[in-house]
Amino acid sequence: MEEYKAAVMSFLTDKREELLEFTCDLIATPSMNPPGDERAMAKAVIQRLDALELKGAEVKAKAPERPNVLYQLNGDPNGNTLMYTGHLDTKPIGDRTQWKTDPLRGEIVDDRLYGLGSGDMKAAIAAMIYAAAALHTGDVPLGGNLLLAFTADEEAGSTYGADYLVEEQLVRANAAVLGEPAGIHDEWEHLCLISRGNCCFRVKVQGTQMHSSISDILPSVNASAEMAHVLLRMQKDLPSRIHFTPHPLCSQGTTLNVGVMVKGGVFYGVYPGLAEFACDLRTLPGMTQDGVRQDIEAFLDELRRDDPQLKVQFDFEPLPLGWIEPSEFPSDHPLVVAMQTAAEQVLGYRPPLGAIPGTTDAPKLQFGLGIPTIPAFGPGRLPLAHSPNEYISVNSPLQAAQIYALGALEYLGVK
Repeated sequence: MEEYKAAVMSFLTDKREELLEFTCDLIATPSMNPPGDERAMAKAVIQRLDALELKGAEVKAKAPERPNVLYQLNGDPNGNTLMYTGHLDTKPIGDRTQWKTDPLRGEIVDDRLYGLGSGDMKAAIAAMIYAAAALHTGDVPLGGNLLLAFTADEEAGSTYGADYLVEEQLVRANAAVLGEPAGIHDEWEHLCLISRGNCCFRVKVQGTQMHSSISDILPSVNASAEMAHVLLRMQKDLPSRIHFTPHPLCSQGTTLNVGVMVKGGVFYGVYPGLAEFACDLRTLPGMTQDGVRQDIEAFLDELRRDDPQLKVQFDFEPLPLGWIEPSEFPSDHPLVVAMQTAAEQVLGYRPPLGAIPGTTDAPKLQFGLGIPTIPAFGPGRLPLAHSPNEYISVNSPLQAAQIYALGALEYLGVK
């Protein structure tokens, strides 16, 4: 085993600059979602797999412009299958004037690699590919199989990505690792075992639509003003009314964001008869949609009692936004030990267990395909994702590739 580890590490060290350049190439390959088109990314991935003698990648797609790329490095057919997975798409650039560098050009400044998707999550994809290449080139007789699954559409709900893989039951594995950014304050801060769920809903307030010139003469209710009152009360008081069981790996608890979208009224001269705002609630394992519904309804009932004229209701968004299940990877699973051991060999420390505050594809893979999934263990920091001037450490692609290669060795063993 030590001989194979040394060969893998030597291969990746020799390929450091090539891996860095490939990460920059992926950053320069647009895959913004929306609008959503991962064909160029899929092509770049397959071309690099072929160049590294990793032949036989497959494309599975619900729509031609939304490809998912699958590749399996076969070892002992009787052993476990480990899946490394990540998404090919990124969020849109947003306001280009806020970027100090070209977001679609991987650029190194002061030991940082800047670019859209650098941490979320093109460096992880590049690292997974080179980890597989290291195991293949080193002729490592894996005691199982390594499956790479690169998906479409994660940034807009995963309809064409993880959901499609679930619908068609396209992948099988004993366990998986998602290469989402695993840090908030520092890279490689945690080995994240919890993926918080997401629950999106809208609150609607009815008023009196009428000619605005007589709103002070006839009885009337300003829906926009009432909505503002409900929004402020909800922001102040609802978080403490949401029931959940605290988790030792996620001291953050739940997170409620009210008013992520707001709209109301018709036009000048029209007294507003309808106004609404949208909310998202990040949930913990053990919470259910019915439980959240009861908590919100109880809160709104209290507001109705305070103001009998208040006409307010709420509805969950259609699935999947209305309820994405939280998930948890078992802390005593052999893959946890494997990844922590690999990280310690590369980083010099064992990342503690924790949670990723955001929502990932882990619940879809875990509940839809029966694949226990570590939701986040990849380069980057979550606060930089979806933000101008996204960057990772210039050392991160190599570190990630080494961790993924050694982690596969630790988990699958050799035959």
